[in-house]
Amino acid sequence: MLETRNLSVRYGHHRAVEGVTITVAKNEIVVMLGANGAGKSTFLRAIAGLGQRAPES
Repeated sequence: MLETRNLSVRYGHHRAVEGVTITVAKNEIVVMLGANGAGKSTFLRAIAGLGQRAPES
């Protein structure tokens, strides 16, 4: 299972992804659709652990 809660990614003051919560069950197939620049790749990079984590507040 994959689960994220309130996932946000920012580049400086720019919000690339804001407040995403999703649960994907084992063997479930999910499709992400969105316009260019919507944050699809940024979201996938974040859940893969690529990039820097900010301290939790």
